[in-house]
This record gives sequence, structure tokens and C-alpha cells, in this order.
Amino acid sequence: MEASRARIAPEVIDCIAQDRLPSIDELYRVADRIRSDLRGTKPAFAWGEADPEGIERLLTLRVAQAALVGDGGAK
Repeated sequence: MEASRARIAPEVIDCIAQDRLPSIDELYRVADRIRSDLRGTKPAFAWGEADPEGIERLLTLRVAQAALVGDGGAK
């Protein structure tokens, strides 16, 4: 049986537990994890000449930021 990956990225847990904002590296790692989890699915947006990869990258960075920052992060 193959071990499954944790559902919540450790960076998200660390930021919440320490009540702090993420580093840029953490943001990119979480975004890459989200992209990896979504790989194999069709792009959510593919408008005309728009680069689906660029749009997907931007969206995954925004999702990662929301996951890491939550309601505003560190005080």
C-alpha cells in the first residue's frame, strides 16, 4: 500500500501554529503543491491567447497565500 501525502501542507500548519505570515519560499512551496495536486486536470481558464500556465500559476499563488495567511496572519 502506498503511503498517502498529508492533506495539509506543513507550511500552512506552521504559519497557523506560529501566528505568522509566510515567507516567499513557503508561499511558492504551497503553490507548487497545489499545482501538483491539480496536475492532470484541465486548466480552469483558457481564454483566447491567454497563457493557461501563467494564469494557473497566478491562481495557485493566490490560493496558497489564502491558505497560509488565512484571516490576516500575524498581528
